[in-house]
Amino acid sequence: MIEVNRTPEEIVITVAGTNRVTVTNAGELKTAVVDCLSKDKGNVLLDLGEVKYIDSTGISVLISGVKAARENNLRFELVNVQEEVLKLMRLMKIDKIIDIRA
Repeated sequence: MIEVNRTPEEIVITVAGTNRVTVTNAGELKTAVVDCLSKDKGNVLLDLGEVKYIDSTGISVLISGVKAARENNLRFELVNVQEEVLKLMRLMKIDKIIDIRA
């Protein structure tokens, strides 16, 4: 399940109820991220606090978020990233293009 919470300063998207971002839920996550960055025009924090596994489809969602943020001159940041996911992002050099707060 994807939860979207708006504050005056930013939009927080949380992956809740699952510890995986895979092809089964990546579409819903991508819609939330891209919509918030392009339609809502707000800075977005993606909370991955419960996520212990992310597949290539999930990584593509993150890349889409970076692209949408750059196109709209907004900030897209990952927060509460679990060590397992952070290791993968470092290995794939995703941490070089996305701001990450562990």
